[in-house]
Amino acid sequence: MNTWKEINMHVLIVDDHAFVCVGLKATLLDEYQGVTVTTADNRTAALAALENGGIDLVIADLFMPGAGGGFDFIALLCDTYPELPVIVLSASENPAHIRKCLDYGAIGFVTKSAPSNALFDAIKRALNGERYVPESLRDAMPQVAKIMDEVDFGVDVSVVAELITKRQMDILQRVAQGLSNKQIAREFELSENTIKVHVSSMLRSLGLANRTQAGILGQKLGLGDTSEGQH
Repeated sequence: MNTWKEINMHVLIVDDHAFVCVGLKATLLDEYQGVTVTTADNRTAALAALENGGIDLVIADLFMPGAGGGFDFIALLCDTYPELPVIVLSASENPAHIRKCLDYGAIGFVTKSAPSNALFDAIKRALNGERYVPESLRDAMPQVAKIMDEVDFGVDVSVVAELITKRQMDILQRVAQGLSNKQIAREFELSENTIKVHVSSMLRSLGLANRTQAGILGQKLGLGDTSEGQH
């Protein structure tokens, strides 16, 4: 068994169908050593589990009935716990639904019709801070695919520059250098809120989950160099 499957982790499964929770829990317990699984069948129970702390990964259904589910719930999870990996598990294969979940901050999207290996791959990537989108659906999401598939193979800065504005590229460079929004705002003589808006727009355009991923991308592109040659 690979060492990453032996890692101690606490997974929260959120799905209103009991058989999905039971089946998914059994699958995870069988696949991973040291895993702890908590299940919740509604928004309130899920948030209570998260407030107790110790959750390392969330696997959440997208379209739970009632006002407690849907995109609002995914957005709430990602906004409230920005460093917590959230994988959306849904019967939907609509690219618009997938992109919306990624825009809100989900690190992965797995369809319920996909084989279990797809979920395991998504979990592995999530624990490594990498996004997961079903291979069969990437063609409908060229920007996400471009960033995910090409950045590790020497993608040129010009590819990213085509997807974001000049100002956002400047901000990406500062993020890669480790500057906070407040520091960036001071340098550009803009409000911190304006920088936040630019960062959010940049993340959506690049299909990234958070500033951390943006920083990693910027460093891979060589934007994090603070040497004299960069000034």
